[in-house]
Amino acid sequence: MSIEPKRAYKIVLIGDPEVGKTSIRRKYMGKSFRADYLKTLGADFAAQKVNIEGELVLLTIWDLAGQTIFHGMRSSFYHGCKCALVVFDVTNPQTLKNSLKWAEEATNYAKNSLQELYLIGNKIDLVEDREVHAEDMERIAEEFQDSFNFPAKIYETSALTGENINELFEHMSKRLIMGDIPKEEKTVIEQTSQKAKPLQDIITDYESKSENIVEILKLVESLENRVDEINKDIKNVKRMLSKIE
Repeated sequence: MSIEPKRAYKIVLIGDPEVGKTSIRRKYMGKSFRADYLKTLGADFAAQKVNIEGELVLLTIWDLAGQTIFHGMRSSFYHGCKCALVVFDVTNPQTLKNSLKWAEEATNYAKNSLQELYLIGNKIDLVEDREVHAEDMERIAEEFQDSFNFPAKIYETSALTGENINELFEHMSKRLIMGDIPKEEKTVIEQTSQKAKPLQDIITDYESKSENIVEILKLVESLENRVDEINKDIKNVKRMLSKIE
């Protein structure tokens, strides 16, 4: 009998085209749920169960296309988002500047559901081509705070080598779990050495929502399989008709 996660967190990967968003997600989670989504809807989707300090959680990551043509479609994908990963290319300073508009988009559309915001400088393996440095990232992070009243955690990654990718998602997951703990419980954890109540025993309204998400994922996967079968049948019918003609 498989154990289902009691918590689920929706994350969006955002940033300019070609900064490495999809590569970061693939390095951590593998292939997408349905690659065609990116072409048709402007969003690619992947889901994975992860064990964070003894608690099984479900991460659902929406990789949003950065092209202007998808701007009008992106707003709906922010609904219920708990964390936004704003990615830029350390070899392209303009993508760092543009991260401000991406952070603005996330905070506007995700509204009160957004708990965490990360500023991620990708492609650090391109050492000789690097044009963005730590002080530049810190300056933009301060602008995040001033403009959106949202502190940003800074990470430098390489989707090519995998550097800091696992650390990023582990840190993010822990932060999200802590954000689900009631305020009184967090005070106990932070201010005393007493043994805190296990996270898995903390019952919140979000648990029922998580179960619904798991069921939805199963239904979507089943539907995708059925669609593939239907497409195969259609191709066979067309092939038979062509022979008749």
